[in-house]
Amino acid sequence: MGIDKELELSLFHQREEQRRHMEYQKEFGFYRMIVSGNLKEIKRLYSSELLETASKNMENGVLSKDPVRNERYHFVVLTALITRLCVENGLDREKAYTLSDLYINKMDVCMDIAGILDIQREMVIEYTKQMAHLRKEDVYSIQVMKAIDYVYAHLNEKISVEQIADALRLNRSYLSELFHRETGKTISSFIRVAKLTAASNMLKYSDYEYSDIAEYFAFASQSHFTKCFKEETGYTPKQYRTRFYQPGEWNLTE
Repeated sequence: MGIDKELELSLFHQREEQRRHMEYQKEFGFYRMIVSGNLKEIKRLYSSELLETASKNMENGVLSKDPVRNERYHFVVLTALITRLCVENGLDREKAYTLSDLYINKMDVCMDIAGILDIQREMVIEYTKQMAHLRKEDVYSIQVMKAIDYVYAHLNEKISVEQIADALRLNRSYLSELFHRETGKTISSFIRVAKLTAASNMLKYSDYEYSDIAEYFAFASQSHFTKCFKEETGYTPKQYRTRFYQPGEWNLTE
């Protein structure tokens, strides 16, 4: 049986047994915390039992039958993905890839899973710190920062300006004007771009169906998602995945 068929069969059995690689909310909520510089939540995640499953490869499956080697592989994949996402969200490329090399080299000398997970925590927190520093350089008001945080925390829901204003206990018109003045964007356009940026990452780095991605980010339909995505990127979701899909740059052989 070919690798592709074996993979499809394995994925089928995983779905049947409800053993998904990772729930959408957990996976992309985790990455969203990093790229938005949400250091408080990342530290809370790592200091609680919420990360117990994630610490064991975040339900990523088995890349090697050897437990330590398996953890090494997942560390490299996780670091590569975080590096790419941070670069795409404004982190200096040279700084991002220097950090990647640094932490992969630190991980490489670890001889047990506990040590690798400690380095993973250190790596994730450092990238989050870098993104937090980057966000502070934008010098937005506390109201606008809270509005941005609200958007990132609710990307998988239908979000309206009214909802954000109510959550922040602000007048809708005041918030809209303030947001546009400080960011140069309307709140609605910011929401749309944030959703489509996250969706583009799912297209590049996952095998989720287009309909699942559309549903996850609360688009009215797959056709609506396709229309919005093409308007923003110039590609349909299928064209984008065909052109930019990155299954992994690392040789994960045993």
